[in-house]
Parts: sequence; structure tokens; C-alpha cells
Amino acid sequence: MAKYLVFSDSHGKHERMLEIIARQKDSIAGLFFLGDMESGEDRLRASIQGPTYIVRGNCDWSSQAPAFQVVKLHGHSVAMTHGHRQHVNSGVDMLKYWALEQGADIVLYGHTHVPFLEQSSALTVLNPGSISRPRQSGFIPTYAVIEFDEGGEVRISLCEVS
Repeated sequence: MAKYLVFSDSHGKHERMLEIIARQKDSIAGLFFLGDMESGEDRLRASIQGPTYIVRGNCDWSSQAPAFQVVKLHGHSVAMTHGHRQHVNSGVDMLKYWALEQGADIVLYGHTHVPFLEQSSALTVLNPGSISRPRQSGFIPTYAVIEFDEGGEVRISLCEVS
């Protein structure tokens, strides 16, 4: 089982994220960050042993991270984007089309600060929400966990931070 943490939209407030990583450090294979970190990319990379995949968000003006990435992991193709270029505030249809153009079967995005998970046979769409500035009902900070098992199955959990 390979476990990856998924975060987005910390906007310079990384304390919760770093605490979560520290608590789960020994079980993490890698980490995805989906933009609007605003600072601290090196600190985030240093916080885990495995790979850290980061994309630039619309508030990451000085970031050298790419606008999107497609990563091959455990028999899956994972497309990452912040989502503002795919107009996710208006829904996920454009994002889905973009992901399928990339050859992805999993697409990760942020930008809305609202957690979202939709799974179908063709595509899994995941937004972990915001770890520091949530916008959904209840305004609870969230992140996600993706687990890949040896048989290629994927399990995704949306997690609330109390």
C-alpha cells in the first residue's frame, strides 16, 4: 500500500499541514500540493522522505513550480493542476476534459477551497479543499489521502482537521 497526502491552498499558513505530515511521516510514500502555497516549497519538500509533487496556483507569483504535472504512479496517470485555468469555480466539466486530454485517470485540483470527490470508471476527480482557508459549509480545514494498493486499486479519503 502506497499512501500519498494531498493538500491545497495553504496561502502561507503551513502549520496544520506540517503537523499532519509529522504525525504520518513514517507511512507517507509521497505528497501532492495543488497550488497557492505562496511560500515554503523547500520546507514542504524537506518534511517527507518521498517525492513531493507541487503545481503553481494563481497566488504563487514567485514559484518556479509548473502550472500542471502528469505523474505516473502505481499503474495510474495522475494529472495535477490548481484549477483556475480550467475555470473550476464554474464546475468541473472543463477540468475533466483537460484531464482526459492528458491521458489521466485521476485528476487533482484546488482553487475553490471546497473539498470534492467524484469517482467513475473513466476518471477520479479530487479537490482536497483548503488546509488553511476552507470555504465549504462549516469552514473545516481539509486534505485528502490517496492509497494505491498492489493490485492497482485506489482508495481516497477526504479528511477534516479539527
